[in-house]
Amino acid sequence: MNLPRVLTAELTYRCNHTCLFCSCPWEADRTIKAGELSAKDWADIFHAVRQRGVEQVTFSGGEATLRDDFFEILDAAKASGFSIGVISNGRKIDRKFLQRLQKYHVLLSVSVPGIDTFAQTTGQNNIDHVLEIFDTCHDMGIRTVANIAVTKVNFGELYQNIALPLLHGATYLLLNRFLPGGRGLENTKYLLSIDEINEMFDIAEEVLERAGIYGHIGTELPYCIIRHPEHYKRLQIASLCAAAKSFFVIDPSGYVKVCNHSPTRLCKWTELDSLEQNDYWKKFASRDYIPAMCKGCRYFGTKCDGGCREAAHVYFGNITDNDPCF
Repeated sequence: MNLPRVLTAELTYRCNHTCLFCSCPWEADRTIKAGELSAKDWADIFHAVRQRGVEQVTFSGGEATLRDDFFEILDAAKASGFSIGVISNGRKIDRKFLQRLQKYHVLLSVSVPGIDTFAQTTGQNNIDHVLEIFDTCHDMGIRTVANIAVTKVNFGELYQNIALPLLHGATYLLLNRFLPGGRGLENTKYLLSIDEINEMFDIAEEVLERAGIYGHIGTELPYCIIRHPEHYKRLQIASLCAAAKSFFVIDPSGYVKVCNHSPTRLCKWTELDSLEQNDYWKKFASRDYIPAMCKGCRYFGTKCDGGCREAAHVYFGNITDNDPCF
């Protein structure tokens, strides 16, 4: 079976932040947590998925850098020939860590969900350290992404929130609107309105144009809510769901999921070939999840998938429900 080209490897359930927007499914249902895969298990996974067409591995968690064998796992990914990405909150990353990371030629995505609101959003007063990471990476030639989850909490400082990491050397911007899931289900009052989402686009485009840098919106949005799609030259706005098509996830215990928002475990990694016959996987792979409000829309399946299907599932109960922005 051919798999999507990108694997997101969730290395651990543990995290040293308590972000109010965290969508990790195990933060809503602690019974999901089980034993975590060993470095040897991950090496076997890399071999198996490489044979099935995977080209890139992005490491996340939880907080992937909390693994004592983090670099051993990176060695296994490098030995299998993958390009490597790392998503981190940056709390364990210092110059010594970055010197070890340098040889892997990673794309390092660091979460910076607020400046003045950083501690309120994450539970840690870590913003100066995070900005220093971008400076150090710039000096060392390590490519970095400023990864910003946008909520009503940090919305008022969004211009500053985008601009500061870029001024400190970030080479790309990833914006994610806050979506319900995980711990975020306790904080749905911080969801953005459609007006705020469009203002988020405008602010990001303005900062990116001034900085001469590009970025994109990470989680797909309904195309119909984007008021001026032709306006954005620096900011790419995703409106097609990539789950089970461009990427998929293996969680810390070795279960396959269509995406990181999904609470639905499909099979163990040792059963990858069974995905071809898995009804849930096939719904995503074939876009068999059209919301009722989208039926008859000329954009569905070509420019739009009706927004985030797993956010709809988590928030309303079914992948065919409306995106939470509605």
